[in-house]
Amino acid sequence: MFRRRRSSKKQRPAEGAVLDSLVESSEEVAREITEGPFDVADAPDDELRRIDLGAIRLPLPKGVGFQAQTDAKGNISQVVLTTGSSALQLLVRAAPRTEGIWGEMREEFSGQITGQGGEVEEVEGRWGTELLARVSAKKGTNTVRFVGIDGPRWFVQGTFQGARATDEDAAPELDEALRSLIVDRGNLAMPVREPLPLKLPPKMAEEAAARIAQRKAEGGEGDRAIVAAGEAPRPKARRKPSPRPRKR
Repeated sequence: MFRRRRSSKKQRPAEGAVLDSLVESSEEVAREITEGPFDVADAPDDELRRIDLGAIRLPLPKGVGFQAQTDAKGNISQVVLTTGSSALQLLVRAAPRTEGIWGEMREEFSGQITGQGGEVEEVEGRWGTELLARVSAKKGTNTVRFVGIDGPRWFVQGTFQGARATDEDAAPELDEALRSLIVDRGNLAMPVREPLPLKLPPKMAEEAAARIAQRKAEGGEGDRAIVAAGEAPRPKARRKPSPRPRKR
């Protein structure tokens, strides 16, 4: 969590796409770190196991599994942590240097959800102001909980699903993983809200590429694969039933 202080001078945004500033500005920013997620400059010196995904160092506490949807080059489009009947989907975005974006994004999420016939309410939770949303699903109503954490030039968006969406004590392992996350924003200028690039480590990327190539060789379609690590349940291959002996 970060405390920000603005001076009276303001910079005019550049025309075109809004980019986070990479130059020294006249605005002062004071950061007071209370707990994670952490910026790479303030990363704790601990012994937690973390997977290097480029823009983030993703921790895997005991009992937590990791799944990533990726292409053949290891570029990740979705990151999900799982434990028991709960899941946490993570997305990290570029943000302005001097102010957070969670307030604006809550309003947008609320409008999108209600516009599609869902219900949403703001609640005070473990991660500050959160959104509790109830959306229509194939089997009744599905409840999800959105949390947002503003950091220095980055924003972490988390979506809790399953039991953790309605019960804050249901999956402490997922909250521990989110709290121990390390974000490496880098110095590349990016449009505000643009997802930071995530990439699998080389060995995992090779595994994903091999799966995709094998599927195509067998006549299958699709250019993406799911790679799992930690204690996530891996999908079991379907076994063909043994032929029954013929009656004589």
